[in-house]
Amino acid sequence: MMRLLTFFLPLALLPATGAGQRFFDDFDGEDLGSHWSIGNPKGGWVYSVHDSLLEVHALTGFSPRQWINARIDELADFDMRARVGWTDTPQRQDLMVMLGNDPFLRGPFVGYMLYRRGSAGGGDSLLQAEFSGGPLRQAAAPHDGFHEFRITRNGSAFTAYLDDEIFLTGGGTTAPPTYVTLFFGGARDATVDLFVDSVSVVPEPLSALALIAMLGGIVPRCVRRAR
Repeated sequence: MMRLLTFFLPLALLPATGAGQRFFDDFDGEDLGSHWSIGNPKGGWVYSVHDSLLEVHALTGFSPRQWINARIDELADFDMRARVGWTDTPQRQDLMVMLGNDPFLRGPFVGYMLYRRGSAGGGDSLLQAEFSGGPLRQAAAPHDGFHEFRITRNGSAFTAYLDDEIFLTGGGTTAPPTYVTLFFGGARDATVDLFVDSVSVVPEPLSALALIAMLGGIVPRCVRRAR
C-alpha cells in the first residue's frame, strides 16, 4: 500500500500532469511562441520579449489596443494565474487577462481581471474583476510593481485574487474556456509600461485534494485488512 501512496501522492499534489492538461508560458524565448495569435487586425503595438518577460512599450494603429491569445485545454474547473506589472508613469494604459471562447473578443467570456490607468475623462488607476453571469467589482489598483492576477473556478463558484488576497467571489458560467487572452490598451503612439512575467492555466487544485482524501480513506481499510 505504501508503494501505491508513494506513486499517487506526488501526482495528486501537482496542478496538472499529462500533455494538454495545462498551459504555461514564462516568456523565456526571444519572441512570442507560435502558440500565441495576434488578435486585433486594426491595431498595432511595440513590444519586446527579454529576460523572461513580455514588455509592451506602445500601442499603435487605427485602434490603439492589441491582444494576443492562446488555445487552452477545456477545463471544467481551473486555476488561472498571471504575474503582471505596470508603472504609474503613463497617463493611459490597460492590461487585462481574460478566459473566454472567442479569439477576437466578440463571443462570451468566462472571467477576467483588468488593470486600468486613466480613461477618456482621466481618473486614477483601478482594478476590475468580473465573472460571466456573476458579479463585478472595481477598486483602486496598486501602484508600480508586479502583481499576481488569479481566477479559480470550482463548479460555478469563482474566486478572483490579487496577490493572494481575495478580491471577488461569486457564481458564474460553467462553460469551459478555450482561450487565455492578454489585452493591452493605451493612447495611440503614447508610451505604456506594461509587463507580463508568466501565465498559467491548470486544473483547479481541489481535484487533487479530493484524490488525497480518497487515498486517505484507503489507508485505514488496508491497515485493517493487514491485521
